[in-house]
Amino acid sequence: MKKRLVIFIIIMLGLRLTVALAEELKVDYQNNPIIDGDLDGLTDEGEKQIYKTDPNLADTDGDGMFDGAEVINKTDPLNSVSPSAVQNIIIREYPENEPEKWSWYLSRAGGLISFLLLYFSIFFGVAIRFPVLRKIIQPIESLNFHAWISFQALIFVLIHSLVLLTDKYLAFSFKDIFVPFASTLNPEMVTLGVLGMYSMIAIIITSYFRKYISRRIWRATHFLNIALYAVAFLHAYYLGTDLKSGIAREIFLGMNILLLGLMLASLFLKMKSVFASKNNEIK
Repeated sequence: MKKRLVIFIIIMLGLRLTVALAEELKVDYQNNPIIDGDLDGLTDEGEKQIYKTDPNLADTDGDGMFDGAEVINKTDPLNSVSPSAVQNIIIREYPENEPEKWSWYLSRAGGLISFLLLYFSIFFGVAIRFPVLRKIIQPIESLNFHAWISFQALIFVLIHSLVLLTDKYLAFSFKDIFVPFASTLNPEMVTLGVLGMYSMIAIIITSYFRKYISRRIWRATHFLNIALYAVAFLHAYYLGTDLKSGIAREIFLGMNILLLGLMLASLFLKMKSVFASKNNEIK
């Protein structure tokens, strides 16, 4: 019963956080296409309306760091002598004619795909408990499929992380990627990503080797799903430049509110079932 109460509190806090985030500043695109003309990780309208940076320049203040990277690192994209920009990021010059942004975009794509796969993995696990949704989901839902989609999410997490080793602006090291609080770039949010990756590995290993471990250990490990989902959400929202504004952010928040709603409903049905069985025992 205590475990269920803790889960309920966590979900309620997550729902409140999601609603609070939805109330932040939004970019008004007026039904125009969402464009990032200078490929700096910030949309053109976002640069004009929120950050006041130049939508035609990837590095507005000329300090050698993309505007999007500065926003992530909480440095000032309009100030070339922003102290934390010098202290937190090792700036290197790109060799002439070398593609500058492929690692930045590949990392962002890997992160978004991994979160989407994780989302569906959890969504299928929760939605199959509802009679109406079970008819749709049951033909494709199975333990093997659940483990497979989680494994694909882990692959894209590794792509998201390891490709940063080649980014000459952020200059990540293996220590930054695999050791909590080692990164000087927004260490708290990066650490959430590191912990999320380790949680995902633990869940996947116990899924594939379920028949070799006790049911109690398997269930205990899979309670990490809630923590994994929470840290993945926070990591993606606060570090994902694609989710700072616009329709991508609206879709992201809407999907997660839907999933939280399903979790709450699932928890309610489970508690109702437990109380009903106890009442039957008493009778």
